[in-house]
Amino acid sequence: MMSDFSKKEAIDALLRNRINLQQLVTLRNVINEVDLSLIIRNIYDLGDEQIRKIAALAPAMAKVDALKNSRRNHLFYSRVKGEFRKKASNRVIVAEGDSWFNYPVLLSDVIDWITMEDNLAVYSVASGGDWLLNMLNAKKYIEQLSTLHPDVFLISGGGNDLVGSNRLAAMVNPLGNSDEMDFNPWARQLIQDSQSRPEAPALSLSRFNNGLKYISKDFFALLMFFHLQYHFIFSGILEGGEKKTTPSKFPDIKIITQGYDYVLPSLNKAFGLKPWRWYKPFARLFLGHGGWLKRPLELRGISDCRVQEDIVYAMIYLFNEMMIHTGAIFNTVEQDNIRVFHIDSRGAIGNEGWTDELHPLPENFKRVGQAYIDCINETNPSGAIYIVKKLYP
Repeated sequence: MMSDFSKKEAIDALLRNRINLQQLVTLRNVINEVDLSLIIRNIYDLGDEQIRKIAALAPAMAKVDALKNSRRNHLFYSRVKGEFRKKASNRVIVAEGDSWFNYPVLLSDVIDWITMEDNLAVYSVASGGDWLLNMLNAKKYIEQLSTLHPDVFLISGGGNDLVGSNRLAAMVNPLGNSDEMDFNPWARQLIQDSQSRPEAPALSLSRFNNGLKYISKDFFALLMFFHLQYHFIFSGILEGGEKKTTPSKFPDIKIITQGYDYVLPSLNKAFGLKPWRWYKPFARLFLGHGGWLKRPLELRGISDCRVQEDIVYAMIYLFNEMMIHTGAIFNTVEQDNIRVFHIDSRGAIGNEGWTDELHPLPENFKRVGQAYIDCINETNPSGAIYIVKKLYP
């Protein structure tokens, strides 16, 4: 086990994007919440109180989220009472996540579509705009796991940590001469592994490499931070917690993750001749469109639309591969012991499939939701990774 000094050394190397594979592997097995808090403070150059303020949900958003969750959870309780758990095909689910799981009122999001299945009872603590950091610190999902003992735990998080409050601007090198990928053997291994998986989405090396030129060391530090956070969460659920001295309380639980699609930086307000899409200009005017991706990149002088899209393309590709890799640590495929599953939406939404910069149109949320439903019900079995089918060419 690492000494305190060597742990500090490894964290410092992670923050500088100079950590080696052995350090990262050892660090993830000894990391604790204090360490995670230290890492995020240093990535963002902020104090604890500033981090909490930035990560905290706006009061109006929190009220909307609570209203939607209240409706969902009322349905949950009405569904699980009686004989629900006695039927083998029924599933009890706890969902923790961001706006892909709890979009404000206008759209039917992923969880909305899942709850339409009669055999699935979903208890939601998801909050639009929530950070993965908040989910870990608040531990709302832990309380519900312990109370409800669900069959399935769904989690979607990380997007807001990256794009909230103009943070994307801190993750890029506007000169376009970054070589930070060369100093990260773990990230390079993620890409090598992806190319050996038959089901992996096609990687456009030209787009990926063009995006990498603008990605700073802080993005790689954040990507490794996500890896450590998710490993910490999965270990706590599947292996009995930080010290692993007691067996898991949830020996049969299934965990399902997701990694978003290639979101598109845009300032377009979507005014046009499609009245059935009335919600698009409303969402884009009032819910943050342009401020998550486009404006932070322009703040750093990156105004070329193709470069902006390639930066996001590289980040999303790496984020998904990080999620797949982190889940695979807890899976033993040879023994058919798959505990962590991933929903891969990369390339599925298409350029025309978005409500705003970050969120798909309702029909595309439905297709992502269907991949979850297939995974939960073990229909169309796909191993540990379920691919969202493309609708747009």
